[in-house]
Amino acid sequence: MEGCTHLEARAGGSVGEGSPDLLDLLGDTRGILSSLDVGSLLEHLAEALGSLIRIDGLSLKLVGVTEELLLVRRGNVFKREIIYGSRILTPSSFAQNALTKGDPLVIDDIASATGYTFPTYVKRENFRALVAVPLVSGTRQIGLVTMYLRENRQISGNILAIISIVASVTAAAVENSQLVKRLEKNYFSTVEALAAAIEVKDPYTRGHSKRVTQFAIALAERFGVSGSEMRTLQYGATLHDIGKIGISGKILNKPGKLSDSEFEVIKEHPIIGERIIARVDFLQSARSIVRSHHERFDGTGYPDGLRDEEIPFLARIVSVVDFFDALTSDRPYRKAYSFEQATLLIREGIGREFDPMIAKEFLAMSSSLVRQDESDKSKFALSTLT
Repeated sequence: MEGCTHLEARAGGSVGEGSPDLLDLLGDTRGILSSLDVGSLLEHLAEALGSLIRIDGLSLKLVGVTEELLLVRRGNVFKREIIYGSRILTPSSFAQNALTKGDPLVIDDIASATGYTFPTYVKRENFRALVAVPLVSGTRQIGLVTMYLRENRQISGNILAIISIVASVTAAAVENSQLVKRLEKNYFSTVEALAAAIEVKDPYTRGHSKRVTQFAIALAERFGVSGSEMRTLQYGATLHDIGKIGISGKILNKPGKLSDSEFEVIKEHPIIGERIIARVDFLQSARSIVRSHHERFDGTGYPDGLRDEEIPFLARIVSVVDFFDALTSDRPYRKAYSFEQATLLIREGIGREFDPMIAKEFLAMSSSLVRQDESDKSKFALSTLT
């Protein structure tokens, strides 16, 4: 095919003026290896490759994943895009050719390259040249990284060799990221199993932990929470009532009002819950949510009487959504409150029970709450969850 070469056909040549010190380049690759989020990984990769050559676009397509992640240069910064339903790996594409050959593919002049198809964004962004590098782990191809340039230029064999080294580091990082995601999936299955154990003991709370988690995540997104902090919230919200395993079923399911002494027993469940998860390494960051989700903003909550910002931020989020879902669900001693009654009580509790900023944001978000099942008016769900 005209206008392109593979690595073995471009041996030799100097790295050229401005080439990086290899120790500096190895330092750049540390960021790639430490990245567990694919978006961050691609940004670290752009930084490492930028010390070799000015690139104007960088894409990552993993085998078996329909989306393609693309970084496009806008001035001196890269903007991230997600290409949904990417067709970069169609049989006639340059990307499929690179994967089939198994080594870097260089196209110095995209306009004159025949026999290939290119993604639509190549024309949109006026990309004129590219280097496509397969990501290989052992004998398994896991994806493709493509560098795009807005000018036609020759790339030496030495530069390509260094790019291949960086690509091998990237492949290891992708493998690490996928392994961590599998572990997290297994971890969360364990968390959900623990939450299910609570609901077996207290059937009136069936689905409560799941809804609280959904609401908490949606609310936290409005405050820019993401990454590891969001995972902490997911674990903590799912397990916020895990301590009820240690509370007598007679108290949990009592059809009437609790006595003062029974309520004192109920108030132990955040402490019990924290003790339960204290020995589980991956749940350490969620301990404060489990312990503090019944604290009140005015300092009259339990178990520690924390107030204002002494209460962990994520626990303050769970406090609001837990209150809402508890009110709008049936309990042994009362029927569910209506949506309007529940939101009114939250509004009245601003500054007393609830952090004003978080409660007001929840009330603004409440327009997104819809009936999950019209036959069960105690249950609500978010109309859209991203």
